[in-house]
Amino acid sequence: MSDTPTDIDEAADLIVEGYERNAFFPIALQGRLSFDEALRLQIAVLNRRLERGDELAGWKIGLTSPSVRKRFGSDRQPFGYLLHQGLIPSGSEIDLDDIVVGAGIEPELCFVMGADLEGPGITPEQTRGAVAGVAPGMEINQRRDGGVLDFALSVADNLTQWAVVHGETIPLPAEFLSDDLVVRMERNGGLEASMVGRDVIDDHFSSIATLANILGEYGLALKSGQRLITGSFSKHDPARGDRWRASFDGIGSCEVAFRR
Repeated sequence: MSDTPTDIDEAADLIVEGYERNAFFPIALQGRLSFDEALRLQIAVLNRRLERGDELAGWKIGLTSPSVRKRFGSDRQPFGYLLHQGLIPSGSEIDLDDIVVGAGIEPELCFVMGADLEGPGITPEQTRGAVAGVAPGMEINQRRDGGVLDFALSVADNLTQWAVVHGETIPLPAEFLSDDLVVRMERNGGLEASMVGRDVIDDHFSSIATLANILGEYGLALKSGQRLITGSFSKHDPARGDRWRASFDGIGSCEVAFRR
C-alpha cells in the first residue's frame, strides 16, 4: 500500500479481509485517513459487501449532538450504512459471542423513507415530508476499534455499526417533535436512563437533511423504503442474560435479550 495518498481499493480489501478473520482496525490504516478518504473507503467496503451478496437496508448519521462533535473535534458529520442482515425484530435474542469483540446498545429512532431525497440543498422541512414512518429502535454496536482512538478509521469502518433492533413502524405522527420526545431505557425491568430529546440529540429532521446532503457529495441518495437511524439518546453495555427495552413516548417500544 502506498504511503500517500491512501489507496482506497487496497485499504478496502484490507478491511474486508479482516472482517473474515475477526481482525479489525488494521494497524496499516491507523492515523492515515482524512475525513474524505474515510467516507470514500467506507463506500468501497460497502460495495465489496454488496458484490458478495449483502443488501443495503439504509443509512445512519453520526455525531448527532454538539457534545459528541466537540469530543471528536469535528463539525462534519459522517454517514454509515445498514445491511438487511443486521435488521433484527423486537423480541429477538442475541448471542454476545456473535459480536466477538464487545458490544454496545443505544436507543435510537428508526425512520422509514417514503420518497427519495438527493442532496445538496435538502432542508429539514423536506425531510419531514419525505419520511413515511418511524419505529422504536436500538442500535447494537460492535466495538471493532479495540479502544483505538481514530475517528477517521471509525468512519471508514462504518461507525461500529453491527445491527438495529426495531419495533413496529407507525406512520409519522403529524405532531411529532423530536425536541419533546421522552425516551427511556430499561435493563431487566429497571430504569437505566430517561432522556428528553432536546437535552441529548439534534433535531432528527435536521440530521436526516445533513445525511442526505453529505450522501449527495458522494453520489449517493436516500431512497424510498430505506431505514435510517438518527443518533443515540444514551449508551449502555449489555451483558449475558440481560433484557433491554427502549420506550419512545408516542412511538412505541422494542426489546432485545442477550443469551446467558
